[in-house]
Amino acid sequence: MQFESLAKSFAKKELPASEIELSGEIPADIIAPYRERALGEIALEVDMPGFRKGHVPTDIALKKVGEVGVLEEAVELFMRDFYPELLQVHAADAVGRADIRITKLAPGNPVGIIVATTVYPTVTLPKDWSKLAGKIEVETVPEVLDAEVEEALQSIRKARAKTQPHEGTSADGGAPQGDGPRTEQIPSKESAYPESAAGAEDKSAKKILPELNDEFAQSLGSFTDVADLKVKLRENMKQEKEQAAKDKRRGKIIEDLLEKTTLEVPAIFVESELEKILNQMKEDTQRFGLTFEEYLKRVEKTEDQMREEFREQARKRAKLQLTLNKLADDEKVEADKERVEEEMKHAMEHFPDARPELVRIHIETVLRNEKALQLLEAGGIK
Repeated sequence: MQFESLAKSFAKKELPASEIELSGEIPADIIAPYRERALGEIALEVDMPGFRKGHVPTDIALKKVGEVGVLEEAVELFMRDFYPELLQVHAADAVGRADIRITKLAPGNPVGIIVATTVYPTVTLPKDWSKLAGKIEVETVPEVLDAEVEEALQSIRKARAKTQPHEGTSADGGAPQGDGPRTEQIPSKESAYPESAAGAEDKSAKKILPELNDEFAQSLGSFTDVADLKVKLRENMKQEKEQAAKDKRRGKIIEDLLEKTTLEVPAIFVESELEKILNQMKEDTQRFGLTFEEYLKRVEKTEDQMREEFREQARKRAKLQLTLNKLADDEKVEADKERVEEEMKHAMEHFPDARPELVRIHIETVLRNEKALQLLEAGGIK
């Protein structure tokens, strides 16, 4: 390395929140070769009366910015070459942009430099991480009651109801026509008739529910009759309960893992997760026909207040991601390549303007996270 000995002369100081500070001095003779290049770049950018931009002579540019200004530019050029070696010598896995400050600057003298940067944090998993899942059982799922099935059927009927807007107007109570393609998937009670949608309707309008008969059952999908619909609806509701129980167990395992994992979450990771949360909120409000500014007015909050409210959630999400990264690295967990390519093709078809490299990183991260979580749930058994 060209500047290895100089890099070793810099002192390293550990700071809170996974940050470090590297400080030292750069001899004047090391900076000197960068002076002419710096002056040339300044001459290309400086604006001077009587000269076209990019055609200012270097001696004129020097008079404009001064020797100290040229030296500052020379130091900046030097740091572009020196910074990677500085990190390598001090084994610093930096993330984000560094804060480089000049503490001492005078022509012909050593230049004082302090480099502050965030480094990838040290993550210490609990030694017994593979045993965490064994302490948490999946809750027993109760059988779906007849009343629950009837309630779900009523919700589906409400979702397919016809509206009679004025008194005296007749409405056919039969199965609705032209509702689009049929589907095998039975709507859940929650999704079939959202309260928000119901509340937006005209309260004076009369709702005519379709009759619960074989024709109605067949209109919902490949169901032979009402009895068949009820059987499959019950199966679907049972599967939903079982999945909810599995999700609840996974949540408890994650909570236990995070509680026992030692890790200082850098601010840059928290801010990144905050941006994701807020961007998702903005997309959600747009789907409801609101701008984010309108939403903030309705809830009587500023964006800064929203950031503070979600900061702890963002910190927890960042800690989980860093923890899963460590687990996946230690256990050599990788996303399935064929699955990645399948998801890439699907994503780019729906979002053709997205940057492929970022989409790939996102997909690989999601799939790798899922495999790491499955490994955690299985007690480390691959």
